[in-house]
Amino acid sequence: MRKQVVKQPVKKRRKGATSRTAKAPPVHARADAPEHHASSPVARPVETMLDAAVESLRRLLGELIEQRLEAVARQAAEVHREVAAGADRARVLELVDDLLEGLGTSRFTAQPLDAVDPLIHVVVEERRADGVPSGVILEAVRPGFRSGRGLVLARAAVAVSGG
Repeated sequence: MRKQVVKQPVKKRRKGATSRTAKAPPVHARADAPEHHASSPVARPVETMLDAAVESLRRLLGELIEQRLEAVARQAAEVHREVAAGADRARVLELVDDLLEGLGTSRFTAQPLDAVDPLIHVVVEERRADGVPSGVILEAVRPGFRSGRGLVLARAAVAVSGG
């Protein structure tokens, strides 16, 4: 003999009523959960700490920039003194190279037998060279400089073949 299953009618719930199996709302949605915005007591100490950290960073960066500017000014003054004292060209160029390097530039030079690139090379001398096509670099006369971002600040001076 089979058991007979009696279906019971489903009761309608009142609005807002909860069952025993209903899950509690997430913490951030509960009325008793702390709010995370500027007026929250929890957020205020965090904002205060962040403000203090930002101010410390500003102060440190200001000091570093000031120290760097003083170092650059000392180097520039040394270049000026050497020029005024009649120092030879090689010494002055060495000081200027050091100054530029200290500012974060990178030095580059041309290689013999490379083609001239007018974006990074400036031709300062033309020479006769047997067996070398016209316009090919024979010698790097002076280095060039690029900024940390790759912008060419000074083109490399080169001597090229005249044909």
